[in-house]
Amino acid sequence: MNEPFEPVLELGLMGGMFDPVHQGHLGIALTSLEKLQLNAIRLLPCGNPVHRSGLFASSQHRLAMLKLAVEDYPDIGIDDRECKSEDPSYTQKSLQNIKQEMPNARLYFIMGQDAFNNFNSWYRWRDIFSLAHIIVAARPGYELNLEKDLQAELNSRMVSSEENLKQTENGKILITEYDYLDISSSMVRQAVQRHKSLAGLVPELLPEKVAQYIQTHKLYAREADI
Repeated sequence: MNEPFEPVLELGLMGGMFDPVHQGHLGIALTSLEKLQLNAIRLLPCGNPVHRSGLFASSQHRLAMLKLAVEDYPDIGIDDRECKSEDPSYTQKSLQNIKQEMPNARLYFIMGQDAFNNFNSWYRWRDIFSLAHIIVAARPGYELNLEKDLQAELNSRMVSSEENLKQTENGKILITEYDYLDISSSMVRQAVQRHKSLAGLVPELLPEKVAQYIQTHKLYAREADI
């Protein structure tokens, strides 16, 4: 008797600090759902960053803001495993655990162009290719600046279209342009510090519920937090 067929789950994953989550993050997630024809996307907030300096808001606050930001988007979820762990946050370990939990999922790890420039400094970065496809959300007009080892991987793994990704389980790299909202979390934090009211930041920078949460909990208000 044949085993029941389990369809492949096309699952996008977006890591980051989300400190705070902003419209740029949501724009990339929503565009990725359509562009890559994904079933779902999970936002994977970093708990204990290895490559960057400390966080400005606690994991509790960042998760609360993420939940508010995505509650109207049923295809965007949150994976809080890194925030719940006291261990250093490593993408390779998180993807490995997700793959073990969801063996029928094809994983697409979505990152910005700046992050990909430093991808070869990540923990066990080459092992990530055996777990997921890499999607580089490129800024129009910007060029990659890669070291030789990462450039060699890109040369051997790059595909030219979203359709090519579906032909293999993992290990391909797609560089694709997104209509970027030119927003960063540091920009939002600086804007919060300058404005007594956050109404002017909605909806260009922040979802309204996230702005209200920041104001209620007085996040990012001190100059030392910027």
